[in-house]
Amino acid sequence: MERKTRQMVTDDGGRFVGRAEELSRLSLWLQDEAAATRMFSITGMGGIGKSSLMSRLSGLGKDAGCTCLWLDGRSFTPTPASFLENLSAAVSLEQLEPAGSNPLQILSKSGVLSRVMLFIDNFEELSLLEGWLLEAFLPKLPSAGVAVLLASRPRLPLSWITHPVWGPRLTEFRLSHFTNEEMIDYIQSFGTFPDEAIGRLARISDGHPLALALSVEAAIKDHAFGPEKQIISQSISARVLRELASEKLQPMVDVLTVLPEANQEMLSRLTGREVTLQQFRELAGLSFIRSGTGGLGLHDVARMHLLRDFRQREPERLRELQCSAAQLLHRRLQQADRKQRRGIASQMLLLSKDLLSPDRGYADFSGDSIPPLEQPAASDLPDLHKMLEEWCAYSIDPPMHRTYHEFLDELAVRFPESIAIVRDDRGKPAGMFIIMLVYDETGTLLQRYFPHELSECFPEEEWNCEPDKADTYYPVLAAATNAVPGYSREEIIGLLMLGHLSLLGDGSRAVLIATNDVLKQQLRGIGFRMRPTATRNCDVSWAEAHILELDFRADNFGNWVLSFFKGSAEREPLFAEVFHALNPEDQERQLRKILLSLHDPVELENYIGMFPGVDSGVELQRWMLRFLKTPDEYGPTKEYVFLLYAAYWQHAGNPEAAAFECSMSRATFYRHLKKAVANFARVLAAQLRNGGPEPG
Repeated sequence: MERKTRQMVTDDGGRFVGRAEELSRLSLWLQDEAAATRMFSITGMGGIGKSSLMSRLSGLGKDAGCTCLWLDGRSFTPTPASFLENLSAAVSLEQLEPAGSNPLQILSKSGVLSRVMLFIDNFEELSLLEGWLLEAFLPKLPSAGVAVLLASRPRLPLSWITHPVWGPRLTEFRLSHFTNEEMIDYIQSFGTFPDEAIGRLARISDGHPLALALSVEAAIKDHAFGPEKQIISQSISARVLRELASEKLQPMVDVLTVLPEANQEMLSRLTGREVTLQQFRELAGLSFIRSGTGGLGLHDVARMHLLRDFRQREPERLRELQCSAAQLLHRRLQQADRKQRRGIASQMLLLSKDLLSPDRGYADFSGDSIPPLEQPAASDLPDLHKMLEEWCAYSIDPPMHRTYHEFLDELAVRFPESIAIVRDDRGKPAGMFIIMLVYDETGTLLQRYFPHELSECFPEEEWNCEPDKADTYYPVLAAATNAVPGYSREEIIGLLMLGHLSLLGDGSRAVLIATNDVLKQQLRGIGFRMRPTATRNCDVSWAEAHILELDFRADNFGNWVLSFFKGSAEREPLFAEVFHALNPEDQERQLRKILLSLHDPVELENYIGMFPGVDSGVELQRWMLRFLKTPDEYGPTKEYVFLLYAAYWQHAGNPEAAAFECSMSRATFYRHLKKAVANFARVLAAQLRNGGPEPG
């Protein structure tokens, strides 16, 4: 028996079922003559239908004569300026005001007869704006005529729910799976299905809206192309997702697997073929594709499955596609203004995260995305102190524990934006990252709690500046628990660190003090330059402290990311470590390379980053020769200088002539030359560590 179904089609041609309670609650506001300004929070897991419900509510609002403005939290940096800039663009898109007009004007002029609905999708991405939104933006709204609708995976923080002004005005919609009746309604909206197929589709999707949409699409395709193709599975599988896309769309789906969003032009460039408008629209029509401000993107759940599958099936092709996408984003990064650079930098980092570091003892960058970073609430402090105490136990000496706890308390009150946390399934903090933009106020705070660390990293005139002049971040600590199911402590720390590396994409730097040898090794592996501290004041009882720095103030962030696709050999010239911070074995090896290139200033360009104050290969050549020609004043012993000068300058490339010059056999010459290089490396490192001689 086949069941003839009734169509449930929205005005825009899409299908929408269920969510009757949510639609009813918003309809009451639309019908309310007073229409007091309210907030609606829509929350639920990925694929549960938050964006679909927002679109449906927007349709209801437009039918009622409301002006509907749409923002996507993923499409801009979480700063007040970027928020207002995107709000202005949304107003302009509705042709209400010319671009650049005051975006608050349309909101402030709203009222019972001219209502405005502001939709913010992926609101969890704007968690760092929480304080500004609650205390600066929302109070500027009129008392009536505005509805603010926020869609996010996690529930809004308690600071919203318990807010004295906005808490009572908040209505929460916590979305759940479809009921059996709603699943049947959805399946039947596509036409005629056998009863057995309807029951099977409802059963295997378990009420998850995205799983149901994919299963129905697959069943329709199976009906069209033959029953032999198995297209239904017990979960959202990558195989089903691939089969839903036609052969001509598959290259575009591959691109969206590595990029969060791509427009028609980007898809054409990365697939190597022209993507027509018809193909772009066909791609947009797939159930696991969403539309965003930057183009089309995969739904998070679909992207996760496809990326894992791509990585397993064709790792080399995935790497090539990621590299091509990174190069395309690099060109956009070079053309972008500072506001846009962080977003592009974040996308570039996500492309390269599997390559960032083979060492995962401290932080693992390769994990899948975790719940978004949030700013902690006051109620989180007990849990943060507990996490901090665990970090202190293996990171610092006991006398400093109290200092860090007092610092956390003051930081949470004065500069809460410097703390980012990740929550577990119960809503408790499971990871914490503290990183501070250093300027006069934050620098004064750091100087009070950590004077030695601050003086090692910065001269006072460098940090004593206005916030808009600041260009350096100081990471204080990263701590995590194993409380997030499926994620190790190292993965949480890695993803916290990765999320903040994008801050440097606008042309900033990060500098920190580290005593953990595993952390030092891992940071050096991704390009941090390490140098010794001037004093021993920052040491712990079991380890020496070092300064680590990653500097993109020369706008080399994009080149740094691309270097991970090319290998460490390409990265070394970008971030050569200072010579005297290397271990003795590496010092000898690098010095030998430099001496072998002594006649080639162009080749010496690869090593100038190891010597602060040396700006060219020619200058490095002159500096090395200065050592070799004045042994009594600067360099090794006279006997060793004689060997080095003969081997690497006077008779470079001719060991027989060099040995003859020194009146030695070749065997004896090589034996003494090895000792001479080791001696020169020690002397050179000691001179650099003590601040002399000056290059030049």
